[in-house]
Amino acid sequence: MTDQTLSIVAGTTFDFELTWETQNADAELEPVDITGCQVVLQIRNAVDDSLLLSCSTQAGEVTVTDPLSGKMQFHIAPSKTANQDVTAWKEARWEVRVIFPSDDVYSLVRGWVKLIFGVVR
Repeated sequence: MTDQTLSIVAGTTFDFELTWETQNADAELEPVDITGCQVVLQIRNAVDDSLLLSCSTQAGEVTVTDPLSGKMQFHIAPSKTANQDVTAWKEARWEVRVIFPSDDVYSLVRGWVKLIFGVVR
């Protein structure tokens, strides 16, 4: 999957969904069965590799909503980004990894992310 850019307003809820599909032999999209998988989202500073944010199925912030259809939902609570230094996010990268019970690990999507100040105080 190509790089995707996320923009998150500091101190606000940020929710999104992903569906993992792959092409079959006929070049048609088919869902990937992620039954029993763990899903991890991390945001790190690309310069010093410091962890800025982490969400996972184990922590309850990522939900596999329909495992047979490869659907997952991500919830970044306002407390995860409130009072963060937005300058640390100027060179921030994000990635979602899916970990199968067999210990196979797939990098599903990744890209750049920026944290911006909102207007409301």
